[in-house]
Amino acid sequence: MSTLPFLRAFSEAEGDALSYAPHTLSFKRSLRDIAELYGCEKSLNGVENHRKLLGLSSITSKCFQASKISALLIDDGLDMENMFDIEWHRSFVPFVGRIVRIEHLAETILNSEQLMYTLMLSSIRHFINNLTLRKRNNCPSTWDSGTHFILVKGGSLHAFHFLSISITVAEKAVALKSIVAYRSGLEIDPCVSKKDAAEGLNDVLNSGKPVRLMNKSFIDYILICSLEIALCFDLPLQIHTGFGDKDLDLRMSNPLHLRTLLEDERYAKCSIVILHASYPFCKEASYLASVYPQVYLDIGLAVPKLSVYGMVSSVKELLELAPIKKVMFSTDGYAFPETFYLGAKRAREVVLSVLCDACDDGDLTIPEAVEAAEDIFRLNSVRLYKIDGINSPSKVTIPHVPLKVENKVLQDDVVFVRMIWVDTSGQHRCRAVPAKRFDTVIKDGVGLTVASMALRSSVDAPADGSSLTGVGEIRLIPDLSTKCKIPWAHQEEMVLADMQIKYGEAWDYCPRESLRRVSKVLKDEFNLEMDVGFENEFYLLKNVSREGKDNWVPIDSTPYCSSSAFDAASSLFQEVNSCLQSVNIPVEQFHAEAGNGQFEVVFGHTVCNHAADNLIFAREVIRAVARKKGLLATFVPKYSLNDLGSGSHVHVSLLENGKNVFMAPGGSSRYGMSKVGEEFMAGVFTHLPSILAFVAPLPNSYDRIQPNLWSGAHHCWGKENKEAPLRTACLPGSDGSVSNFEIKSFDGCANPHLGLASIVAAGIDGLRRHLSLPEPTDTNPCTVEGGIPRLPNELRESVEALEKETIFKDLIGEKLITAVIGVRKAEIEYYSKNKEAYRQLIHRY
Repeated sequence: MSTLPFLRAFSEAEGDALSYAPHTLSFKRSLRDIAELYGCEKSLNGVENHRKLLGLSSITSKCFQASKISALLIDDGLDMENMFDIEWHRSFVPFVGRIVRIEHLAETILNSEQLMYTLMLSSIRHFINNLTLRKRNNCPSTWDSGTHFILVKGGSLHAFHFLSISITVAEKAVALKSIVAYRSGLEIDPCVSKKDAAEGLNDVLNSGKPVRLMNKSFIDYILICSLEIALCFDLPLQIHTGFGDKDLDLRMSNPLHLRTLLEDERYAKCSIVILHASYPFCKEASYLASVYPQVYLDIGLAVPKLSVYGMVSSVKELLELAPIKKVMFSTDGYAFPETFYLGAKRAREVVLSVLCDACDDGDLTIPEAVEAAEDIFRLNSVRLYKIDGINSPSKVTIPHVPLKVENKVLQDDVVFVRMIWVDTSGQHRCRAVPAKRFDTVIKDGVGLTVASMALRSSVDAPADGSSLTGVGEIRLIPDLSTKCKIPWAHQEEMVLADMQIKYGEAWDYCPRESLRRVSKVLKDEFNLEMDVGFENEFYLLKNVSREGKDNWVPIDSTPYCSSSAFDAASSLFQEVNSCLQSVNIPVEQFHAEAGNGQFEVVFGHTVCNHAADNLIFAREVIRAVARKKGLLATFVPKYSLNDLGSGSHVHVSLLENGKNVFMAPGGSSRYGMSKVGEEFMAGVFTHLPSILAFVAPLPNSYDRIQPNLWSGAHHCWGKENKEAPLRTACLPGSDGSVSNFEIKSFDGCANPHLGLASIVAAGIDGLRRHLSLPEPTDTNPCTVEGGIPRLPNELRESVEALEKETIFKDLIGEKLITAVIGVRKAEIEYYSKNKEAYRQLIHRY
């Protein structure tokens, strides 16, 4: 998955990790994986020689890049030789944070009197400086009474002041950590007295140096103090549970021993992270996370150190009860870069296997599984540890998975997998791959000539001026997050394909990548996502043979929204609805439109990338089911010049952290929309003539966009005005608050990813320049005195407008824009010379 894992980590400069690894099945598997990464001989000597040849910095960079690691959270409690500091790690990842191990800090203080005094004085100063912070965070009163001891022994002053943790907090600490399980077990007494703790400290000091904390009362007290500090600074506390090194009593590492602590109301708001999947107590940990809102789970250590079966079963047990939003990945890597790589690689494979099984069992839909993967590998850690500066991934993909366990993605009865893409002209195309070969295609892809993104609606040949020819090849890489069974072909599956130069490297002409790219800009600059819903119109035609020739005519001639029209097609729509549900596409309604044999289906709204994917699959479903019943479903804008046109109207709103922010709160603005909503829509309004080159891509599209046909022929906008190309929609029964705006120019021949990318790009320009909308048009634009300018009356005009723009070249990419313009000009030339050729478009769209 392209989501980026967050790790607890440490690196050591020298040494050969593999030299000390036990020769287990896990070790042999790991050796093969590392040798494949390095491209060296698959032996211990081969790997060691390669490491020595490249040096530590090079292998670290290689391993981190292959792991797609974006953050290191470093446990400062490991003492090893030749350790690098935090700054050294910053050269390999965007974010490095510190995790303060409380037992290690306490032992460091007690082992050095000078350090102890320095920390005490510094922490007191820090205590005073942060008084406002503590009051704001409602810190417990024990802070003000002083969580420290002063003991006099043998004529010298020994002080332990745990306010010193606040110093480390100021140094980019993202969490605290305890290994109490190693020392006195997890049965922590949250009410341990200061008297018992002081006696415990005295025992510790009497044991000589170097100090090693083993007294239960003192350790429990330190942990309670740490919880108070964590509450004040709003930091999570990690606790080691489950198995570990041989000096750990596994019986006392069962996380159920934490229940007394977890039920103490004083610390109910302190986030507790149970580490290492709590293996072998995974079910117990899952139970705790389901019952206690403050408990989170980390799957590190169990992955990758167990067998494949062990890893899969432990992750499944964690997810049996625990909310997915509370489960996080870490590599548990340390000392050697290869451990990070192996942890990330194995975790992706294991989580994929678990989520695929969940989809097969009906526990998750594919979109929910993709969301779960992003939560586990990225978002949950970002939220909990408050990690800043890590950008959202441009896409979520699932990698090649050479698992030895059964790959549940493919069903036994599947014969073919259709890899679908949509070209520049908006035509759906596919390659069918035998299911038995599909596993190799996941990473290697299928070869495709570059000319495929320059094909025209009239002929399968590249357009002049597109800069694409029959020379050169790219790879079609399946996006497994979109993979699903084909409802009407029971031994086939379908998946949307990305266009890449090689695995992981996007091609400049890939439509899906173009939408991801502009969506990422919108998210990074404004923390916004574009949410859209499509209303798709189409005709159902039947074949009537006349004089030995096929003649496609509407299935009926009933009026708008008539029951009889729906009766004529109800069995078809029942099957269409069932198919759409099976591929997780939400449907809001069906109805008969005003044209003869014309219908409309309204889809539920979702984030634009998913909406575009859904629209492609929906078209596939509708056409296939119609074909199955001997009919032809066409999305052509104007299949007959004597009947009404078909559009694919799109409703647009903006989300911030999942909330619709397009509307103005309480109808507080003049147009009922928020400032960002108006600026975004103003950008779309300003660039609408150029946007038409994307959303109305054929000369036939402009036969539809005519006055008095509710298709938006004039350059204006209005509130609930069906004649305006941009129409704001108000919430039912509201005070004028606008929930979204509709773009009526979008039609069924548009590539949905390119069309939405152009809208996002225009909206970004509106936000950047703080554009404003003109006054709305509240009547038929044709009747406005003085007239309202027409939008482009033909494709040539919209292409000319696009050629003058720079914003689309900057955001979508100059190469792709060149291809779009080249294809559009070829369409203009062909259809201007072949006036009746549009009639054949019903077989292409």
